[in-house]
Amino acid sequence: MSDLHVRAFAAADLPALLPVIRVFHADEGIAWDEARVRSGLESLLSHPSHGRLMLLEREDELAGYFAVGFCFSLEFGGRFGLLDELYVLPAHRGGGIGKRALDEVEALCVAEGLKCVRLEVTDGNDLAREIYRRRGYAMHPRRLMTKWLGQPPA
Repeated sequence: MSDLHVRAFAAADLPALLPVIRVFHADEGIAWDEARVRSGLESLLSHPSHGRLMLLEREDELAGYFAVGFCFSLEFGGRFGLLDELYVLPAHRGGGIGKRALDEVEALCVAEGLKCVRLEVTDGNDLAREIYRRRGYAMHPRRLMTKWLGQPPA
């Protein structure tokens, strides 16, 4: 997909990006908390060691985004990437943008010297699960669990 441009998120992108993230969260059943999302985006901008948020643009139009957090695990022998969010807007689906985004995720992680990439897939999202499986991602027999420290989202 030669007309796809991938670039790092900048503070000026916030007004265009927030509504897209909100739609992704609604699609995935993630509670929307704009203050929490803004805080995460500000952290990525001010601390590149935390990860990256990259915009996917086609013909100067926002087509989607992905967010990769940088983590550490003894199991993986050091640092690894967590593909936290990958979203392609419906109008841009079907043209290979998601596959290209995965190429970009993996290239970013390699450039950062990371050992592997992990990701989350909603249980009911069989299409995404199959796409990831075909790309070499494997299911693990463990489930991700979360405990909020402090006030949980609404």
